[in-house]
Amino acid sequence: MEHIIFHHNGKEYAVYDALTLDEIKTIMKMSDERDRKLNPLNSKSTRKYFEDTDKMAAALLRRCFHMTDSQISDIEQIERRSLASAFIRFLRSANGL
Repeated sequence: MEHIIFHHNGKEYAVYDALTLDEIKTIMKMSDERDRKLNPLNSKSTRKYFEDTDKMAAALLRRCFHMTDSQISDIEQIERRSLASAFIRFLRSANGL
């Protein structure tokens, strides 16, 4: 079985499990809700925002790219966030959302 290869920042990632349309929409709603709740002047709000972002990114990398926790931790935090965000944007575009 062949897998889709997702290219990001000069690296290739095999996609083993793409998200369903409902899951993509749910992530979009969650992201909008997190953005709405973010108060950049409140350090607790900012910390919670990035903790939630990191949890969502790790879950996405585990599921879609079948990465282990060790593989995820080997990727710089900003790169993990960027990879997850780029993949979500790709899925949104591919599904016409």
